Amino acid sequence: MSEYKEMNTEHLISEMVYLCLEVPPELAQEIATRNDAISYLRDILQNGKYWDHGGPGDAWTPYHVIHILALIKIKEALELLLETMRNKNDLLGDWITESTPTLLAAFGESAIERLKECVLDEKLDLYIRGSIATALNVIAHQHPDKKEEIKAFLTKLLDDTNDPTFAAFLIDEVLSFKDPNLVPQVRKAFEDGKIDTDVISQYDVDWVFNLPEEEQSYSKFMKSPLEHFSRENINYLKKISYPKKETPTKKTKTKIGRNDPCPCGSGKKYKKCCMKK
Repeated sequence: MSEYKEMNTEHLISEMVYLCLEVPPELAQEIATRNDAISYLRDILQNGKYWDHGGPGDAWTPYHVIHILALIKIKEALELLLETMRNKNDLLGDWITESTPTLLAAFGESAIERLKECVLDEKLDLYIRGSIATALNVIAHQHPDKKEEIKAFLTKLLDDTNDPTFAAFLIDEVLSFKDPNLVPQVRKAFEDGKIDTDVISQYDVDWVFNLPEEEQSYSKFMKSPLEHFSRENINYLKKISYPKKETPTKKTKTKIGRNDPCPCGSGKKYKKCCMKK
């Protein structure tokens, strides 16, 4: 909307906070174009009041911000997103696995080396590392010229890790390349007890390998961060976050005629019994 172009950045940020969940894509895009937006976005992510339900933006503003960072696509935005994943892990919750692979992958080829560095950091939460590995996989499928490089990196990561849960997270990523030469390596990892079979079973290997591209686990993250602001997604988030309370239906009173039998069972007419009460 042209009205957003006429606002200064501070006003745009205030509008985003004011709208809570209902932020339109046009507003998000306009914020992403502003050279001074990063400092405002950093302040929001680092200020606890924006993460509180009932606070400014009713806790939605930080989630809008991480999607806007992925639209900005510069190194400073990537670092701020990674910092938020690391320091606000508990607050982000399921967003770590459900959204951040899309956001990290949006930075494209320029982010590959930084993401490799992060996924090797064993101090990071396992789910964060798993999300970063998925983001690398998404980049590989979005940029075919990087496919072999990333495939080799994730395959070596599976070989080198001593964490069975993290190794289990990597199985889907490795098999998604549909390289039959990798299947024996994956099976050997199971045989060597390197895989947490509560996460994935060795009997799932062939099934995962043979899944069509559109059903591979990485494929759901191959979308634009802007989809977060779509009407469809906003309506979905509203539905699950603000369920409508069912209003109790009013009991309809049955009208009793004056000469009808009294409902108390006395045998008298209503007018000569309970009506007076």
